[in-house]
Amino acid sequence: MRRASAIAIFELKRMFQKPQSYILMFGMPILFTLIFGGLFSSETEVKPSIAVVDQDNSRISQMLINDLNSKKIMNMTFENAKNASAKFADQKITGYIRINESFEEQVLMKENPEILFVHSPSFNGSKMIEQGINDSMIKLKIGATASSVYEDITGDNWNRVQEKISKELVVNSAGVETVTVTKSKDLATMNNMTARSAGFTIMFVMITMLISTGVLLEARQTGVWYRMMSTSTSKKELLTGYLLAFFLMGWIQFGVLMIISKFVFHVNWGNLLGSIVLVSSLLLCTIGLGLFIAGFVKTSEQQSVFGNLIIISTCMLGGVYWPLEIMPGFMQQIAKFVPQYWGLEGFTELSVRGGTLVDIFVPSGVLLAFTLVFLIVGMTRIRFE
Repeated sequence: MRRASAIAIFELKRMFQKPQSYILMFGMPILFTLIFGGLFSSETEVKPSIAVVDQDNSRISQMLINDLNSKKIMNMTFENAKNASAKFADQKITGYIRINESFEEQVLMKENPEILFVHSPSFNGSKMIEQGINDSMIKLKIGATASSVYEDITGDNWNRVQEKISKELVVNSAGVETVTVTKSKDLATMNNMTARSAGFTIMFVMITMLISTGVLLEARQTGVWYRMMSTSTSKKELLTGYLLAFFLMGWIQFGVLMIISKFVFHVNWGNLLGSIVLVSSLLLCTIGLGLFIAGFVKTSEQQSVFGNLIIISTCMLGGVYWPLEIMPGFMQQIAKFVPQYWGLEGFTELSVRGGTLVDIFVPSGVLLAFTLVFLIVGMTRIRFE
């Protein structure tokens, strides 16, 4: 074990003596996280700009406008018909709502007044606004009917009753509220910065591990294997030392990036024990992948070329560069056959859903299954002489 530890320490020193190693291991993941983390995310919610044309200018039309505004589903402005049409034609607004004359009269007569909502065919939020208009109209009709009945019974002015009912409806209207249910209340949603930080940490750790496992091919090419095995060092000690070096190197890189992302990008990595198990499973899988590739190539240069091609393409497929939700359904199913998908799935379980060690049993198990396959195939094909 002493010889294995000596080999591991030597390889760690050799790796960290190179200045370019720090750029690859720490600089590039942070840079890619900044670029892609800000590409698909937005700190503020973008609401459509909708102009309101009130041609009735009545108490009931104003109540309708107030109720729509309370839903907070649009940025509302007030225009006349000519200006609204011109701004819509110039694409300065998303659309406009027109309340025709005699609107109040039609509501009181229990008729269905027409409310015109003009928008472009490509506007995806039109259904939400139309539903908001319908909901507000239902409230308005209920209030108008109740006010009319109250006036008939008491002889009191219906305007005061209608205004009171309208205020109560606006106060109790919470609009559309999205609630994410999690196992804990520490984190409700996973923003894109968190997803990209985890994804690019995985990718660059895999690239670093790939370069590190290329040392085995380099040692075979230069005859280091033969010279070391001619000493009292056994093949088992030699291989254990290299695998230990790769594992520790991966943990140093992953650990530093987790700390940086926690304080710089405010990433919550979730349960500590779960993170340790998941990262260890992912590192073992990555080392296995490196040995798997090393078993099919002859030189470290070939391993670097084919390995980077495999890692980058599977990272794209596994959801590292962008959210899986934007990919076609069949691609999302194929993504389940790459290790990166299960790594991200495990981190999602820990950081978003507040999961613990038990909740990452499946992702960790799949990663260890990948590890077993890669190691069996890789170790049977690698020649030590």
